[in-house]
Amino acid sequence: MTKYKVSLGIFLLLLGIGAFACSRSETTEPKPGASPATEVAKTATPPQQPCPASASWITAPNPPTEIGGPNPPPVANETNCEFYQFAYQWFFAMTQPVGTSGERKFETLNVYQPNLKNQCALKQLINHANIGKALFVRTPKPKTNDFEPIVPKDINQATGTPLYDQNGNVVLYYVLYSPNECQATAAGYLPNTIEIKTSWRILKSADPAYYTMTATVEGLPNNPQTLGLVGFHLVINTQFHPEFVWATFEHVNNAPNCTNPQPAPAGGWSFLSSACATCLQQNGVNGCPQCKFNVAPPPPFGITGPATQVCRVFSDGTDPGSTTNGNNNDTNRFNIDTLNSQIAGFLSQLPSNSPMSVWKNYTLVSGLWTNGGVPSGGTDVQRGSLEAANTTMETFFQQPNQNCFSCHGYTTATPLTVSHIISDLLPPSIAPARVKQPK
Repeated sequence: MTKYKVSLGIFLLLLGIGAFACSRSETTEPKPGASPATEVAKTATPPQQPCPASASWITAPNPPTEIGGPNPPPVANETNCEFYQFAYQWFFAMTQPVGTSGERKFETLNVYQPNLKNQCALKQLINHANIGKALFVRTPKPKTNDFEPIVPKDINQATGTPLYDQNGNVVLYYVLYSPNECQATAAGYLPNTIEIKTSWRILKSADPAYYTMTATVEGLPNNPQTLGLVGFHLVINTQFHPEFVWATFEHVNNAPNCTNPQPAPAGGWSFLSSACATCLQQNGVNGCPQCKFNVAPPPPFGITGPATQVCRVFSDGTDPGSTTNGNNNDTNRFNIDTLNSQIAGFLSQLPSNSPMSVWKNYTLVSGLWTNGGVPSGGTDVQRGSLEAANTTMETFFQQPNQNCFSCHGYTTATPLTVSHIISDLLPPSIAPARVKQPK
């Protein structure tokens, strides 16, 4: 748990990982005298083996700089498993405690500041301790790099769609980036550039099930507030994947799946009422019109508002089909689920006073990249979770073939625009101009 004194800025958030290989069966001609049952047993496809995880990722992280490790295979031989191993290793590297303050590695990165241009040139921003956290309220994610923060006093004038938990409190966000993002040029970013976007809900009191921070937030009553982490976007590129590898993690109590929903946790879901959770279990999404799942609240908006009823449309960020445009959806789901199961087991074995034990309450929900690091284009070149979404960041944008690249498209002609904050970080001579969303 970390403590900060922060100011609240409200913005139009544009928003908003060895190796595994699929087993192949070999067809052989039946041998004379062999029974059909024997031949079926010999030719059946062996079961998939779990994408392997390691407890060392948690206790002694040493994340790779490239997919597949320090001596990666050619991009044509990369496996789905390797991307999720990569993502999980970087997640634990970023959530390790540093120093004696209790803060985590990701909290030592540079903090994006709203309403401030050419931030990389401002030396005082390099030391995050001088500026604290810059918390935002979620607003729409247009399919451009338009980014216009709104100050707290103007919250009722916002045209956006904030998210409210079941206590009616608005969800807050902030964005961090690695110092090497400031070394980007018009040709692109340095390898292992990182952006992290986090979402937080206001807790009534300290809760050991959450990674928390205490913050004095302008515009909120009863300061200081205890904020619990509910979402974590981790975005990192490599030499061979300039499109960035996109991975997102959530608190396990956020919301259930819309289809085959999980039982509610003991304290209920953070973003779904008990009545709607029961209705969802009994009748499905279409049988609960009164719940208005994943529907944005109407204006006016404030620090408090009507609770949003949320469920996850695509489990593992993947549609029910087995393949989509060359992407093996079954393998994608299998790798996410088996990694999560192994990681949960490692975390459950940590002593309760371990600073890493809190992450047993968080899980990987989806990941995304392109085939061989090519421009993001359409879903035919995209790999991983083609419907990647975080229920606290893309709540209202859970649609087929909609994912991170829908808003953060990567092209070789304009490689910088894959980031929505870069226009405020670099000097005007390098920073891409804002592309306004059509009104």
